[in-house]
Amino acid sequence: MRDGRVSGVTEPRAPQAELVRLLVGRPLDELFPPRAKAAGRPLLHLRYATFHLSRESAGWQAPTGVSLDVHEGEIVGLAGIMGAGRTELLSALYGTGLSGHWQGEVAIGGHAVKLDSIKAARNAGIAFVTDDRRGSGLMLRMAVGLNLVMSVIRRISPAGLMSPRRQAEAVKQSFGQFDIRPKNPDIAVGALSGGNQQKVVLAKEILGNPRLLLLDEPTRGVDVGAKGEIYARLRQLAAQGLGILVASSEMPELIGLCDRIVVLRQGRNVAEFIGGVDEHTVLEAANGREA
Repeated sequence: MRDGRVSGVTEPRAPQAELVRLLVGRPLDELFPPRAKAAGRPLLHLRYATFHLSRESAGWQAPTGVSLDVHEGEIVGLAGIMGAGRTELLSALYGTGLSGHWQGEVAIGGHAVKLDSIKAARNAGIAFVTDDRRGSGLMLRMAVGLNLVMSVIRRISPAGLMSPRRQAEAVKQSFGQFDIRPKNPDIAVGALSGGNQQKVVLAKEILGNPRLLLLDEPTRGVDVGAKGEIYARLRQLAAQGLGILVASSEMPELIGLCDRIVVLRQGRNVAEFIGGVDEHTVLEAANGREA
């Protein structure tokens, strides 16, 4: 079914491509929108950047000597096997990981920044979407509308008083941009499907008008139809100049969505490929067999 109607009937052993076509309304190879033709100005710049923990923590792979760039209008992917340090790199940049400090070159828009807290990251124009939307990305018992405006509460609350008009405008903008369903801002966000919950998390961060968006497993637990919608929206945001750094354990997602893929291993970047690269090539680099 799609949009409340039966879109087709097929055999139980039908190929995945056929099921995707019926679910999404287009072939599997069209699930990902076209990549950017050219990137804009440099946005995130890391050169031999190492995150030193204030206290060592077993199992936490700190970024070590990482060198990578994200430009305006570009989607860059982070690949690597479990424990490679993808999540740790994003959380250290945003200030949600363990306490510590950066050493090396860390710059946003050509200016050195000290990313040691969430406040510092947001002041630098960075937004972050966690891989655990139900645990830390949303307040499940709270209404969809209130979840959406949490990141812009100061903007819609002049003099400390919530402006119903500004709140309604922000919520309407998010519903329109991300096609959140049902279109009811008053229901609890926990009542939404996984795909629509993820749209709320994304929309909440975009309302803050970030320059750089960090995404950790952006489509985990999301059906293929919602995945296609999220991919399309991310590409639209990139076309508007947003830089996106995305970590994902789904190799087809990285290959199909990203303009470039940076491979991490033991907290270091060990290889870089243009989007559309063969999956086997990326996996070889991730496992330490790159040429």
